[in-house]
Amino acid sequence: MQAMVERAQALADEIRILILMLLLEGDATVNDIVTRLGVKQPRVSTHLGILRKAELVSVEIIGRQRAYHADSALVEKMLDGLGGLPSVTPRRSPQANREVRHNTTLRQSRTCYDHIAGVTGVQLLDELLRRGWIEPGEGDEAKMPNYSLTAEGEQELELRGVDVAAARKARRRFAFGCTDWTERRVHLGGALGAAVLSALAAGGIIRRQRGTRAVVLRHSLEDWLNLLFDEKTVV
Repeated sequence: MQAMVERAQALADEIRILILMLLLEGDATVNDIVTRLGVKQPRVSTHLGILRKAELVSVEIIGRQRAYHADSALVEKMLDGLGGLPSVTPRRSPQANREVRHNTTLRQSRTCYDHIAGVTGVQLLDELLRRGWIEPGEGDEAKMPNYSLTAEGEQELELRGVDVAAARKARRRFAFGCTDWTERRVHLGGALGAAVLSALAAGGIIRRQRGTRAVVLRHSLEDWLNLLFDEKTVV
């Protein structure tokens, strides 16, 4: 009975309903929810706490990220019971819910602090390792490995506008694997990751979407890595 009361109370607020509807589209961090809903972070955190207490939402800590997940079966049933809700919360099978989570814009390409993440970020790190431009470094930390830049990698990245010298002078870890909360793998973080993101933005390869962490790819990362990119061709 107490659980039913807490869940009913949890749904007695429009913002909490919007958060649940958003989480039905896919797991999200507090920052993602803040960006999508335009609600200040303290309020979002408070609402998430209430939803967690009602066991409508759970959280998974992945590296430095906290990804929130809705109990889709329970949430959809309760939202359906309210009636009059927008059609953004249709009944879906567990498989369909997984497919939605795996095809969101934020999952494909987004920023994580000041470096690129999502599918794009993970693929970029994989390619840098495959080409031998970076390699595993010493002093690895659990789930957040260090990387070092090879001589070839430094030369190649500088050719592509990455300010490696400035990254080396930064008062932070140079390059490490930052755990990606959607991919459950790592993308390139640290000063080098920030320098790469800056180069991609300055070169017109990516465009940041105002008011969100989502990033739009305007040109192929593979072409950028292969120096087949001509800025004049970007539209």
